[in-house]
Amino acid sequence: MALDSYALCICGSGKKLKFCCQDVLPELSRASTLRENQPEVALELLRTLQKRFPDKESVVRELMGVLLDLRRHNDAVAVGADFLKAHPDHPMMLLLVSELRLVREGFEATRRLLHRAFQISSRQYPEKVAGLAYRVAMEMLQRGSILAGREHLALSLRLSRGETQQTVLSRLMSVEGDRNLPAMCRTTWSLLPIAGSDEVVLQDQRARKLCLLGCWEPASILYNRLADQLPTEGAVWFNLGLCQLWDGRDREGASSLHHAATLLTDAEQATDAEALAQMVDQLWSQERVYVVTARLQVRSVSELVSRLRDAKNVRFLKSHDHEDCEHFPGTDHVSEVVLLQDPVGTTGLSALPESLADLDVFDVVDAEAAAASDISSPWIDVTTSEALLERSLQFLREVLGDLIVTSAGEEVRERVSSEPPMLLPFELRHVRPDEMSSLEYRRLLGEGMSAGVEVWLSQPLAVLGNRSPLEAAGVPELRRCLTAAVLVLHDLLRRRDMDPAESVTFERLQLPPRAAFPFDGSAHLGAFNSLSLGRIDVATASGNLRELGSRLGMMGYVRLAERCFDRLLEQNQFGDWTEAVSACQTRASLARVSNNLELACSMLDRARGLVTGPDAFRIRLELDIRHLSYLLDDVRNPAVKSLLHRFRDQYLMKVPELRELLADQLTAVGATDLLSELDGGLAGGAGSGGGLWLPGSSAEAPAAGGGQLWLPGQ
Repeated sequence: MALDSYALCICGSGKKLKFCCQDVLPELSRASTLRENQPEVALELLRTLQKRFPDKESVVRELMGVLLDLRRHNDAVAVGADFLKAHPDHPMMLLLVSELRLVREGFEATRRLLHRAFQISSRQYPEKVAGLAYRVAMEMLQRGSILAGREHLALSLRLSRGETQQTVLSRLMSVEGDRNLPAMCRTTWSLLPIAGSDEVVLQDQRARKLCLLGCWEPASILYNRLADQLPTEGAVWFNLGLCQLWDGRDREGASSLHHAATLLTDAEQATDAEALAQMVDQLWSQERVYVVTARLQVRSVSELVSRLRDAKNVRFLKSHDHEDCEHFPGTDHVSEVVLLQDPVGTTGLSALPESLADLDVFDVVDAEAAAASDISSPWIDVTTSEALLERSLQFLREVLGDLIVTSAGEEVRERVSSEPPMLLPFELRHVRPDEMSSLEYRRLLGEGMSAGVEVWLSQPLAVLGNRSPLEAAGVPELRRCLTAAVLVLHDLLRRRDMDPAESVTFERLQLPPRAAFPFDGSAHLGAFNSLSLGRIDVATASGNLRELGSRLGMMGYVRLAERCFDRLLEQNQFGDWTEAVSACQTRASLARVSNNLELACSMLDRARGLVTGPDAFRIRLELDIRHLSYLLDDVRNPAVKSLLHRFRDQYLMKVPELRELLADQLTAVGATDLLSELDGGLAGGAGSGGGLWLPGSSAEAPAAGGGQLWLPGQ
């Protein structure tokens, strides 16, 4: 330990050592030396020292450290808590005790102590507070409090620095970009302004400052008091609801937002409040449709696989990535299988077989390593909806018989995910036949999603007083709740990339379109919630269309994002060709999501024609690889052969390992017959001209002569 009397004290008080802990430093040094090999002796020394100097934080902290070394966690917390009774505002001890309790007891039990630490310690120890906020964020996300998780990540980001800040930023971006989460819950929401007396304004300002520090429970207490004073002020109830959501009290927050929606005079704000409340209700509803996994111990994996191959309505998948598959040590993931049900119709989507269950077969390849994970025999995992599980297990027992060791009813079952019941009409379990193109399959799925909306329109919803949306459309007082219900539905559907147009549902219910959201191109897009972004009039939006389009695409607003990039490409005001190529690539990706293969390919062709410079060969190759992946959505498209010829003539001699990649892609879509298109001599150029083609040169055909020739190495 430092012995310089004029160095800063080890306790973090900010004082010089001479004027703080110098009198206990020799004993602390001795305890530190004993701590590694004689912790019990160090403990007794520190206990004695604490009695002599009960107010020395450095002594208490060292004592807590030894107790933790001895795995006496509760005793360490008790020592810190006793110190805080005498020194309730000690910033470092608040952080230490908060962290210990948070790790062992979780956020709920530590909330008030944490918020005290946030208030007292943020200025002096911002990075330590950032670490605590990050830990809370992870707990919130794990339990499903998405808004609370996101806001704690944002708090951690504001307070962290350097590499830590980059780690937090990366995690926040992954949450905001996670299409499996509702967009409403992964964007920021802003507190509404509150007008009133000087005292009301002062309390509002205090609450906002607490929110900046992540102290959302104290802030919600202030807004609750304001709600008592101003019971009809919708903004107060809205802000209260947000603070409760950010604090992880989702059901309370939803209740406050429902009430705010009835009081807010701005129609769009009221609809936003109701929609967010309904979304939280959906996420925390006790009525769920569960996906479950059942585990069956089996024997003789080779015979089991053989029986499955001989069985009707069983399909082995070829797309599984065995190299990156995670499973227990000493085991191997042998096969991934889909159990099928017969079609229920004769045309369209109904004529396709439906999935009954997904089946994963695992074998033991190293008995000793597997035994360390309590694995003694091969097994199969059956994953399906809870309603289909018994049928799936019965099917397997009929097919596999004595190969299943686990007795009926003794299977280990686990719920792995769930959805609100309202999404049942959109649970499309159809399986694409090998002979059907992905393009046609996605078209049929799109029709299925639209049909699902028609089913939803006729279903009674509790939020509409058990009326169906079609019935509620004729009840004026339900108009706000109905509009919010439509917004919630389409937010949930956008996660599946097959979202029917929200505007069509509005028209179907004769709901007026929402008012356009005024957007200044200079504003930071991260400051707006997803519902506001969805109201932006792209046709009149100014500023950074690329950023706006990317943000809209990330939120699932594919059609709006397409309009942004269409405007961007029409304006053609790019700093250089790389920006134009990037815009074309993004537009191509959006077109593919919309199942517009022709437009997607034309955008890649346009991008290819813009490429110049020394990296042209590499970039064109990357574009062509992407182009092929798009075309393989419809493998019998004549353009596939033309593109394969381009690979053969322009790339394969230069990059021979490319052939393996192309072969894998063709094999994956069942088009091995096209492998021959990669063989043979040089094909003719784009036109009847001839000449020498060099990497990086123009793709245009020369004016005269025979086919173009590329010399490898040039």
